[in-house]
Amino acid sequence: MLKYRLLVLLVLLLPAFACKSAEEKQAAKEAKQAEYDARLREQMHANVPSDSPLQKVTLGMSESEVTAILGPQTWSDSHITGKQFQPFHYSGKDTTRIVYHWKGLGRVEFSNGSWGQRNGAIKCYHDLNEPAEHK
Repeated sequence: MLKYRLLVLLVLLLPAFACKSAEEKQAAKEAKQAEYDARLREQMHANVPSDSPLQKVTLGMSESEVTAILGPQTWSDSHITGKQFQPFHYSGKDTTRIVYHWKGLGRVEFSNGSWGQRNGAIKCYHDLNEPAEHK
């Protein structure tokens, strides 16, 4: 009889100690997102000199904000990412990239999702030999 009481007590108390609260789950999710954003910010200007106008572009800036800083782009193009083909990529984030090019300056990549999301600037590339038009 004592074994059954202990078993029932264990079964009733186990979920209370084994499950995370909604606040803990949210805090873990926010911490993971903050870590991801910090890594992106670190990589965003990896090869950009400190005196370049590309340093003014920050993570998540919209296309209009970037063109307000750098002026109109010389040309642009777009491409899909590998996430486009992941069968269980339900969030649809970062499935396409739009790239704005500035002659003699470099380029800025913008991340877009498959559901029309605009995630903003994600990467800057400094290239003084950036061509005036697409090859």
